[in-house]
Amino acid sequence: MDGKENSRVVAIIPAYNEERDIAGVLRELCSYRGFREVIVVDDGSSDATAQIAATFPVRLIRHETNRGKGAAMQSGVAATDAETLFFCDADMRGLSHGMLGSVLAPVLNGETDMVIAMRNWRMYYASFVITMLPILGGQRALTRALWEKIPHKYRERFMVETALNFYARYWGNGYHYTVVPGLTQTIKEKKRGLFNGFRARLTMIGEVALAQVRLQFAEVPHNLKTGRIAFTNMVGALSGALLGAVILFASYTGPARFVRELFAEEMLEDPSTPFVDFLLFLATNMSIDLIAYLGITLIVLNIGFALLNLRNLRYLTHQASPVRRIP
Repeated sequence: MDGKENSRVVAIIPAYNEERDIAGVLRELCSYRGFREVIVVDDGSSDATAQIAATFPVRLIRHETNRGKGAAMQSGVAATDAETLFFCDADMRGLSHGMLGSVLAPVLNGETDMVIAMRNWRMYYASFVITMLPILGGQRALTRALWEKIPHKYRERFMVETALNFYARYWGNGYHYTVVPGLTQTIKEKKRGLFNGFRARLTMIGEVALAQVRLQFAEVPHNLKTGRIAFTNMVGALSGALLGAVILFASYTGPARFVRELFAEEMLEDPSTPFVDFLLFLATNMSIDLIAYLGITLIVLNIGFALLNLRNLRYLTHQASPVRRIP
């Protein structure tokens, strides 16, 4: 990496009670010539995290209280004007200069807005799994422009990584991910004890799920939202048309007979069936022509409603920017 590129890149490490692992992370990052600066944000640690970080050539920022991962990342970004940011968890093992270069290169070359380095879990090699699970990794290179697209309400705790993925896909140029052999992380249950670690994991899962729901319902591009609404309307309209077809069919086979045959099993199990009794009352007191007209009306109105929404279905094909795995 030349001097010009070096001036563009800063590493940011959010850290909370990471005295066990942070020295190994900083040895690797501080010796990498591709970073202009390494910033450690001590997020209210009660152990020796800050003291250990201070023994390395880093800029140390300290939060008086624990404010969460997103806030720590924001403090690091606010402390620099770098165009490219590399975030790294403070409890990683298996980092290497080669891995850092391969993660940074696609962002520096303008190929993508973000690259995520994933731990070496076998399931990440299956592309279909990635479509079902969120890609959450603390090791990611990204453009400052992508970070600034994230609303502040999503730069909180563990919501931030989900938001970065979402905005890169729907409001940016997409992102890449790579599975790095040998990259591992100290699990929460080992760092904090079984109970506290598991509770922290459940909190993280809850925040990620909440962010995902909020993003998908509130922040998707307008065209995509229009397509989703049209799809929901189409499903409802087709269901209504199907109901109309059933009513029309019942008018030709005999309404009362149709109801009895349709609900024969329920009537055998419980002779007192208010809903069935109500349908039988309608079937015997409404003329067959009126029932047929009702069915036809439901079919026509719902098919018309479906046709009105058909045009907006094309927005479902709104192409999000690509998510691509780097071999």
